[in-house]
Amino acid sequence: MKASKKIASPAPTATGPSFEQAIQRLEKIVADMESAELPLEDVLKKYEEGTRLVRFCSQKLDEAEKKIELLTKKADGSAKLAPFEAQEDDDEDEKEAKLL
Repeated sequence: MKASKKIASPAPTATGPSFEQAIQRLEKIVADMESAELPLEDVLKKYEEGTRLVRFCSQKLDEAEKKIELLTKKADGSAKLAPFEAQEDDDEDEKEAKLL
């Protein structure tokens, strides 16, 4: 019987992992899950960790988008609230395709 491997979490810092560390960990989780060599229990643990990391990354991206909106200024120097034009429709379609 195989010994169960301990699933490593991103290295915690005072404020948690950076966005880049979370993305790297997500890539590792996806690669591990795609290998089809993991017991179901380990796959479920990795899935749970992955969903936490996705929420974390989404929150960080939302924060960055808000900063971009706040930092946009008009030519005369006055502040202008201009939403960041993301390709939400394409991103949503890709997300839905991956879920199927």
